Amino acid sequence: MKKNYTVMFIMLFTASITGGMAAKDLFKYSPIAGWGMGMLFLLCAAYFAGKNEKKSGSQ
Repeated sequence: MKKNYTVMFIMLFTASITGGMAAKDLFKYSPIAGWGMGMLFLLCAAYFAGKNEKKSGSQ
């Protein structure tokens, strides 16, 4: 079974931004933390997308 980590990281990207915006009343810097985590997940998604592209291109 082939795992697609790109889709998982894109879902985590949107969830972290949404969660950060939703929790802005809980603590002061939650939107910044949500966007920071979101950018990290977006970079991970781009890494795995590039890795999958290299694998499929060589076959």
